[in-house]
Amino acid sequence: MIKKTINKLNQIEPRRGGKLLLELLESEGVEYVFGNPGTTELPFIDALIDSPMVKYIWGLQEASVVAMADGYAQASGRPGFVNLHTAGGLGHGLGNLLNASVSGTPLVVTAGQQDSRHSITDPLLFGDLTQIASPAVKWAQEVHSAAQLPILIRRAFEDCAAAQSGPVFLSPPMDVMEEMTTI
Repeated sequence: MIKKTINKLNQIEPRRGGKLLLELLESEGVEYVFGNPGTTELPFIDALIDSPMVKYIWGLQEASVVAMADGYAQASGRPGFVNLHTAGGLGHGLGNLLNASVSGTPLVVTAGQQDSRHSITDPLLFGDLTQIASPAVKWAQEVHSAAQLPILIRRAFEDCAAAQSGPVFLSPPMDVMEEMTTI
């Protein structure tokens, strides 16, 4: 039995964190991602091209995107998934994120972060996204490696729907989304 498991693990093809995120969303039954992406989300957007299961609903402004996911979650009874771009996108969506929180709407919200290796240079649109999101969500967490994605995504979907339901937030930096993994 152990040998079979090891053989199975050895057959897993390395893939980027963005592809792993997509696989995790598919395993959670996500049909729609509501977002307004930027460059930090490209590894995830690239993975979506090959997905027949998950559709990306582009919005012109982040507040609208959060509102669409909120409406979807309330109408379907399933958690909505939101994909925003860095500090600017999160800031624009914050008002409707707070509305979703007050309404108890289950949302999993991500905002791409600049490559963490560049954080010491204070790159454009960089910020402490978890601190920005914290007032409007049940919890906020930065993802530090692709290996953390399975646990954090599972926890996010569980916690956003658990009483008292409400949004949760994850910030995956671009280097995590580009990181190769066999998880």
